[in-house]
Amino acid sequence: MNKVKKIVAFANSKGGVSKTSTCLGVASCCAELGYKTLVVDLDHQANLSDDVGRGDEDYTITDLFENPKFDINKIVYPALDNGNAISNLWVVPADITLAVEARAAERFRHRLHIIEDGLKKLKQDFDICFFDCRPAIDLTIENALLLSDMVVIPVNMDKRATKGINDLFEVTKEIKRTDDFMSLIVKTMFDRRNKVMIRAIEEELSNKGWKVANSVVSVSESFKQATKYNRPFTSFANDSRQHNELRALANELLDSLQVEGRRFNLVVEEDGVACGA
Repeated sequence: MNKVKKIVAFANSKGGVSKTSTCLGVASCCAELGYKTLVVDLDHQANLSDDVGRGDEDYTITDLFENPKFDINKIVYPALDNGNAISNLWVVPADITLAVEARAAERFRHRLHIIEDGLKKLKQDFDICFFDCRPAIDLTIENALLLSDMVVIPVNMDKRATKGINDLFEVTKEIKRTDDFMSLIVKTMFDRRNKVMIRAIEEELSNKGWKVANSVVSVSESFKQATKYNRPFTSFANDSRQHNELRALANELLDSLQVEGRRFNLVVEEDGVACGA
């Protein structure tokens, strides 16, 4: 896979965990650092595609699942913010028919390698690629898990936070045919006022032995506002506390993946909240 150096899948079979916002936020931060970054929207709701101004394209990732010989370069678009291209950030958008075509693609012999074979045909190289997976186990997420160097599982801070994580890990083991893969759980929608709930969830995560990111992503009304106006959060709320938290998470992922190059100069407090240094 010489066209993309590192691949990260953001996945959780549980919805409402700020997965898409976190995925796009981290991808935007990597682009901000100067890394050529590609984001592939694998959720038929296409919220990420909308947020980067690519929610109404004629060709999408669905075309690749409909016809694995489809030229992927036709669906790699510059990400937009208010109609302007975002430096170093590209997107492969999704559309509402993706779930249907993914089910139909089960008939293909090499169905688990549809995205892999597509990425090999890219005309430009990327430093890092992110998959925003839908909250379900289907062919799209199986393609993403097989390819990924790391699986990131966003977990919100409620009593059902860890529901479905075991299933996701089991599917990943089955797809990769190994239990030796890199994973990272990220605490999202974090509100440090909920100390009792946070302590209980952190204890459960610790008892299961799962690796948890040092960085957190705090709850923010700005995430909803950014979505309302179809803009990337990092552009909508530039240099906010949450933006710095996403920068810290980007640093952490890049370090874990041993990606050489720039990092943000930040201070991360004990509870994972980041601020500019």
